[in-house]
Amino acid sequence: MKVELLAITPDAEGVIARCARVSHRSEGKATPEADAKLIRRLIELGHESVLEFATATFLVEGISRAAANQLTRHRLASFVQESQRYVDVRERGLVRPPTFSEDQWRKAVSLHRRAVELYQNLISAGLPKEDARYILPIGTETRLTVSANFREWRHIIRLRGSRAAQWEIRQLAREVLRILKQHAPTVFGDLEVNG
Repeated sequence: MKVELLAITPDAEGVIARCARVSHRSEGKATPEADAKLIRRLIELGHESVLEFATATFLVEGISRAAANQLTRHRLASFVQESQRYVDVRERGLVRPPTFSEDQWRKAVSLHRRAVELYQNLISAGLPKEDARYILPIGTETRLTVSANFREWRHIIRLRGSRAAQWEIRQLAREVLRILKQHAPTVFGDLEVNG
């Protein structure tokens, strides 16, 4: 899986702090240190609505359709996913779960190859791509862009980064968090993805 940051609010933490200060007319107190202290305090108190003033957009490649389905349940985020109707799926691989043995993986790859061949045969026989794609495995690779505000990213990371989450979506949460910590360490510094 590859996760690439496409866009992020410039000076995101400064923007968040400036917006938060409107409620108390405390704009004159703005310094990077004071901004960080304010943001940490707001998060601690659960006043995360001001985090919605900053956003981040990512390109995610090599994620399975299974994990993409989990991610797209986050309705406050925006998505564009690669179309199996317009894109040639023959070039898409299969995402390998770490629990598969070598023998299991060989069988899965063989099944995927046969499914792609059947998909092509169905299209050649005149079936529309949108119908032929029904036989493709949910582990087939896809790519998507996802954009969310920082409040939603915190929610996604907490939920999808928990030990109870599926391994692949947890891997995505870990990588998104790593990148966001580089750009907004105060907003995301208290979060961790374990396992």
